[in-house]
Amino acid sequence: MSILGSFNGLNLVSLPCATNPAVTWPSSIEWDMQEVVSVNRSPFTGQSQTYDWQNSWWEGQVSFKPMGRYSFDMWTAFLAQCRGQSNAFSLGDPKAKLPKGVATGTPAVSGAGQTGYFVVTRGWTPGVISILLPGDFIQIGYRLYKVLNAVTPDGSGNATLAIWPNLRDQPADGATIKTRNCTALFTLKNNSGNKFSTNAGNYGLAGFAIKEAI
Repeated sequence: MSILGSFNGLNLVSLPCATNPAVTWPSSIEWDMQEVVSVNRSPFTGQSQTYDWQNSWWEGQVSFKPMGRYSFDMWTAFLAQCRGQSNAFSLGDPKAKLPKGVATGTPAVSGAGQTGYFVVTRGWTPGVISILLPGDFIQIGYRLYKVLNAVTPDGSGNATLAIWPNLRDQPADGATIKTRNCTALFTLKNNSGNKFSTNAGNYGLAGFAIKEAI
C-alpha cells in the first residue's frame, strides 16, 4: 500500500488487492445509488410536489469472506491508513471491468462547462451501433458514471451519453473518457465501526461502508 497523490485535500491510498495479487478481493460490493430528491405532500389533498436537486452519488457496502492472516493484515492496515474519512481510494465494479459494447475509438468530452445527467462526447468509431450499452461504465477523471442508453455515434464519431450520477467538476473539453477498468474515488463512510475479529479459524473482517468522495 502506498500514497498515490491527493485529491481535494484527501490523500489517495491504494487498495491492497489492487497492488498485491496474493491479497483476497472483496467477496461482494452492495452498491447504493443516492439521490437528493425531496417531496412535499399536502395533508389535505394527498397531492405531492417533487423537488429534484440534481445531485447524486455512489455509496456501498464492501464485504469479505473469512481470510488468512496475510490478507487480513493487509486489509486492516489499509483501514488504518484510511484514517476514517480522511483519505480516499479508487474502487470500481470488479465484475464490470469491460464494457458490453465494443467501445472503440478515442472518446473524449466534447465541450467545456457541461453539467447534469448527459455528456456530449466525440472520438468514437463512427457509426458503430451500440458502441456502449445500458449499464456500461465510463470514467472521466476520478469520476465513475453508469451509461443509461444504448450509444451509437454519428458519422463523425460524436455521441451524447445519458449517465448517472450527474457530471462532477465540469470536465474540460477534450478530457479522456475511459471505458475499461473504470473506478471512482471513495472514502470510508464512517470513522468507526469497521470491525474485524480473530478466532480459532480464519480471520474475519466485517467489511466497510463507502461513500463517493465528492
